[in-house]
Amino acid sequence: MWNTIQCAVQGRGHIKSDIPCQDKTYTYSNGDVTAIALADGAGSAKLSHYGAEGITKFICKYMVEGFDTYFSEKDGAAFKRKIVNDLDDELNKLADIYKCKKKELASTLLVAVVNANQYILLHIGDGVIGYLKDNQLLVASQPENGEFANTTVFTTSRDVLQTMKIIKGNLGCIEGFVLMSDGTEASLYDKRKCLLAPVLKRIMKYSQIISKECLEYQLLDSFENVIRGATIDDCSIAILMKDNKEFYGYRNLDNIGKEQLLGLKENSIDRKTMNRYDTLLECMCKPSNMAMLGRAIHLKPKYTKKYIEVLLSNNLIISKGGWYKTAVKMEK
Repeated sequence: MWNTIQCAVQGRGHIKSDIPCQDKTYTYSNGDVTAIALADGAGSAKLSHYGAEGITKFICKYMVEGFDTYFSEKDGAAFKRKIVNDLDDELNKLADIYKCKKKELASTLLVAVVNANQYILLHIGDGVIGYLKDNQLLVASQPENGEFANTTVFTTSRDVLQTMKIIKGNLGCIEGFVLMSDGTEASLYDKRKCLLAPVLKRIMKYSQIISKECLEYQLLDSFENVIRGATIDDCSIAILMKDNKEFYGYRNLDNIGKEQLLGLKENSIDRKTMNRYDTLLECMCKPSNMAMLGRAIHLKPKYTKKYIEVLLSNNLIISKGGWYKTAVKMEK
């Protein structure tokens, strides 16, 4: 089983305009194969948001349904030609739907597809694909720039066949993949050193223990308030992470496991204190305010606040308008 996380926000250059977010993400699974895709619409193409949306939906279903055939294909050049031709056919269909020229639907494209043991990566244009293996965050595919400075390759580019990258392999110890647009890349990727920011590993790990809804909310908040500040571009991220078979939910952890999740030293708190954390998380399975939580653990709000701060600092709860909600998966 694979967890998928997606987030996309408008960049500072578009936030006050009527231009929609041109970054789009999509995921699709048939139960055995799972795909996630990210496309960054070309800023110079007025309908690129439609192109990015349509092409991510198309490629995910396309790669999932044909995964076994594509993985076993020995002729890499023929495989690339087929994908480029089929992408071109889809873009022509979209151009007919939106009554526009194909170039108006231009976007980059990053894709990760997995089954139980194998993976396929596809990359057109800029952005970065990373992966987590043996607890190390590594780069699988770097940005592909165009012929001129500050340009890149798009799904509609003439040289897409020559520049598109396809990587296939066995998963082995790979735990997951992360796809980022160039807007996100500005904050979370060091081009000079070809290194991904360590916080990405933490986010990927969190996808195994935090609910999808809550983690995407936390990411959206972080992107709007932090990541977007480093660029005028739209920002997006897509994560495909293997399920943690050793984590059965917070309720099933022993005290040591709970202390690790809470960021506390082993055996640093007594049973009464741990029971308060347990009670708070149970109460916050439904949105609760500080007064409600204080009553639940029989403490005044100023003392309850200290417990809340620990939970917030470890992303185990989310806060919105004075209300708190459990983010960690309580049961699996």
